[in-house]
Amino acid sequence: MGYIPLNADRRKISLGRKRIKYTHLAEKLDNDILGSDDLVLLHQIQIDLPRTVVYREFLEHAEIRLAVQRVLFTRALRNPTSSYVQGMNELMVPFLIAFLAEFQAVPPLELDVSEITTSQFHVAEADSYWCFCKFLGVMQNHYTFGQPGIQESCFKVKELLKRADSELYEHLTNEGVDVLHFAFRWLNCLFLREFPAKCIPRLMDTYLAEGDDLPHFIEHFCLVILLKWSAQFKEMTFQSIVSFIQNPPTKRWTVSEVRYFPQMH
Repeated sequence: MGYIPLNADRRKISLGRKRIKYTHLAEKLDNDILGSDDLVLLHQIQIDLPRTVVYREFLEHAEIRLAVQRVLFTRALRNPTSSYVQGMNELMVPFLIAFLAEFQAVPPLELDVSEITTSQFHVAEADSYWCFCKFLGVMQNHYTFGQPGIQESCFKVKELLKRADSELYEHLTNEGVDVLHFAFRWLNCLFLREFPAKCIPRLMDTYLAEGDDLPHFIEHFCLVILLKWSAQFKEMTFQSIVSFIQNPPTKRWTVSEVRYFPQMH
């Protein structure tokens, strides 16, 4: 992601500066008098956190919730164009859990929050903030007013499907199923809600590797998901299609099954 300098001699100093800078940003917000719009924004974040699906069990810890809240709120106030929209909470949590798990040298799901020190929490929160900001920068127009990036990607998914499987496209059209019925959430949360927690590190690793091509990759990921169940969809009516897409049979998938999808785009 470019967060850590390639030059090993500069890493410690660079990371130290970044972490101190984030601490100052977060502390300044804590001390500032918030306006009415800021309070509404903060309230929305607080409402969304309990609804978060990604690594839900970790959000039962107050320290985790507060760290995620601070990162989302700090970023929103420093980026008023995109601010905060629902879905960002899902994308933020994997960064924090990954950085915390690194202190224990364990996979994210094996993290023992009770063993994390206060200083480790501060370091992980700061690193999460900068990486999360950089990650969202690749998809900035997905989260600006009206989310035009997602609207455009939905159109592209529709066009890809039309070329790849015209029969499925026509069937969905005839049944009144619009791409927006399902692709909006996929594109907004990058499929993190659709797959089990054990698959999230693999998904995030793939997304980070795609870099600036991530929006293009996700559009093709949507297509691959649709093509996988094309035969079933063609036998379904509107309600069955929508229900299936809202709850796809992916919750029991393994990392090896998820690994197969990126290779298909």
